[in-house]
Amino acid sequence: MSILQNYSENPVSDDVDMTPHVTGETSECLGRLLIGDDEPRLLNSLCSILRDKGFEVDGAKDGDAVCQQLRENAYDLVLLDIRMPGKSGLEIMAWLKEAGVDAQVIIISGHSDYRIVRQAFKLGACDYLRKPYDVDELIRAVGGTVLERRQARSKATTGWSNPLTGEFCKHTLDHLPDLVFSLDERKCINYLNHHSESLLGLSAEELIGQPFSQLVHEGDIAKLPLLFGKNEVGESVTQEIKLKTYHGGIGYLDCDVTVVTPLKANTALTYAKPPPARPPFLGIVRDITEHKRTLALMEFRASHDTLTGLPNRSLFMDRLTLAVSQASRNAQKLAVLFIDLNDFKAVNDTYGHGVGDQLLQKVAAGLTHCLREGDTLARHGGDEFTVLLPSLNEKKDAATVARKLLNSLETPFQLEGTDLRVSIGTSIGIAMYPEDGAGAETLVERADMAMYAVKQRKKNDFYFYS
Repeated sequence: MSILQNYSENPVSDDVDMTPHVTGETSECLGRLLIGDDEPRLLNSLCSILRDKGFEVDGAKDGDAVCQQLRENAYDLVLLDIRMPGKSGLEIMAWLKEAGVDAQVIIISGHSDYRIVRQAFKLGACDYLRKPYDVDELIRAVGGTVLERRQARSKATTGWSNPLTGEFCKHTLDHLPDLVFSLDERKCINYLNHHSESLLGLSAEELIGQPFSQLVHEGDIAKLPLLFGKNEVGESVTQEIKLKTYHGGIGYLDCDVTVVTPLKANTALTYAKPPPARPPFLGIVRDITEHKRTLALMEFRASHDTLTGLPNRSLFMDRLTLAVSQASRNAQKLAVLFIDLNDFKAVNDTYGHGVGDQLLQKVAAGLTHCLREGDTLARHGGDEFTVLLPSLNEKKDAATVARKLLNSLETPFQLEGTDLRVSIGTSIGIAMYPEDGAGAETLVERADMAMYAVKQRKKNDFYFYS
């Protein structure tokens, strides 16, 4: 459900309220935010949600207005859309870096190109939320980032106890969907906020007094010395750690765990026992499982063919370039095969594109079974495939693989949901490194030329480039 659907019962005008707004019900706001988005209704909804949660929020509906606000005001966090009039989100982030403006940025965008998202992280984005987004995820990301930023500022000013005392600390912990914890000098839990049960499946009462290490996946125990061992007073350390969950059995979550040693014990927290003379560790656990899954899926989609699941042309060329470099260093051979399905257009024209798509999937699976683990089969486009065979001893090794590929397509394919058994022939061209070229593009071009020599003879076969 989109954010607009969640708030559809409260009509919002298209005239966005751009004036600074401070909630009147709390004496101390949770943080000051700037939101840049060119969709007025969405901008109004974001401002409304975050103001209701206790934040002071300014809005801007184009990139130039965002920059102007940043010149005139200091913000704990900036939320940016990737695509806006004036300056884009990425251009604003580049400007922040160049101008030396100290501002944390979360990207909120419907733009799904993984390369754009990766560029945003390289420019300094601390998080990414995809439209349409979940309100809890939004609050978690915003609240966690603002709290971490205020912790960092407290280190540089008067210490831990001043900015996070009394009502501010309690109000923040009550509204933060992340898990907040405190450890004693033995690294045992002596404080948890109320999110322990929803995140880990155990209540605070069950966890108080237990070593933090009991929550950590066995494979990540070795990371704990890095998390706790190098903390200077007031310095934060973050590690990505798998934590155990107990929702109907033991599972695991990917989490960012941030630990800081306060300058002195925070009396605003309620401890299991009186605060120790030596400061405890204070930490935040953020569940990044879905975030990692989304990024992995976006990266896969950017580098793989959606129909067959095979690497696409871009990933194939990356792997071929690397393989050429390795073959040059090790004085080895490699082969590039260019495969074209014969008369595939006739299959599409006769049986329809649904059958054609099924046939491509069957062909891809059949060809894959003929290759070694280190080989790469990619969909070049349409009915064309390419194969990378690295680390070959002789030219005849490539010929052996080509025969296997031809043989794999001899048996007609049975297509699901039909009585059809479809046969398809193929033409294969082969280029060898280093004989036929020293670069990735050259090898693919010459394998393609060899394939066309086969097609001119209208027979299922393979030829080497010559």
